[in-house]
Amino acid sequence: MSLDVNNTNAGYRLGRLFAVLEKIQSEANPGLNSTIRDRYYGSASGTPTTVFPSLLRLKNHHLAKLENDSRIFFERLLSEIMSDISDFPRFLTIEDQGRFAIGYYHQTQEFYRKKEEK
Repeated sequence: MSLDVNNTNAGYRLGRLFAVLEKIQSEANPGLNSTIRDRYYGSASGTPTTVFPSLLRLKNHHLAKLENDSRIFFERLLSEIMSDISDFPRFLTIEDQGRFAIGYYHQTQEFYRKKEEK
């Protein structure tokens, strides 16, 4: 399986969103010892409404550190992912937590694939 940009499942989309937020953070802070994954992964996959508003505020700080081309790329990607999200759920079922993990790893793999193509 690979990235499914048409998958509208909330867990899958939120996993993708989390991967993009982590990538933005790591691009803005090269050599960072720990990322949002280390601190927020469990909460983001279990109780999204408690974490994602804060992560999205933090994202603005990280985007400001990036060059214009990277900032535009990530803003477009975030817009595409969030286009089918109308609200952050209070919690994800165990099945959707699994989909969160799948979405996270599919999106992360896509970043590696794009890097390998360069």
